[in-house]
Amino acid sequence: MALAAQNWEHMWAAYDTETYQSALDYLQPDDVVLDIGAGDLRLARRMAEQTQKVYALEMNPALLSETAVLPPNVQTICADARMYEFPTDVTQGVLLMRHCRHFQLYAQKLAEVGCHTLVTNARWGMGVEQVDLQAPRLPFSDIVMGWYACICGAVGFVPGPAEKLTPQMETAVHEVVGCPHCNKGQSTW
Repeated sequence: MALAAQNWEHMWAAYDTETYQSALDYLQPDDVVLDIGAGDLRLARRMAEQTQKVYALEMNPALLSETAVLPPNVQTICADARMYEFPTDVTQGVLLMRHCRHFQLYAQKLAEVGCHTLVTNARWGMGVEQVDLQAPRLPFSDIVMGWYACICGAVGFVPGPAEKLTPQMETAVHEVVGCPHCNKGQSTW
């Protein structure tokens, strides 16, 4: 697939207060944040209140041109995140984009610049999680039964015999690499 963005990724819509607060709860005062798909900067402004610096990366110039004066620790960048070289001082990525088709690319680019975590709703399409980008991952083939979340962005459940299902398996999520979806995209992770 070419690097052309899918239609969903060109659209922007604000999230509810609870979603933004869930993302904000993961941030620390010394974080340097890269907000991928920053939209109208409403989250970037809030992140700036509690972090050292925010890079607000948005590909739609119309959204950035309508913004008023920004806090001094917010730097706007009008570029396509797929092709833009991420800053090397980023400690925390934020990707609130339920219909993201490029999760693996963004996670890989963040990890390559030394970023340790990514706050996102892109893998599950609901809720907000913090993904440790530097943690070792299990090979997908090692999962006998249970939920998995892959670094490529795919999530799912590996089925097994019902009698083997435990309450822990119902809630635990294995961080994996090499799931069946990775093989389609030739994951390097």
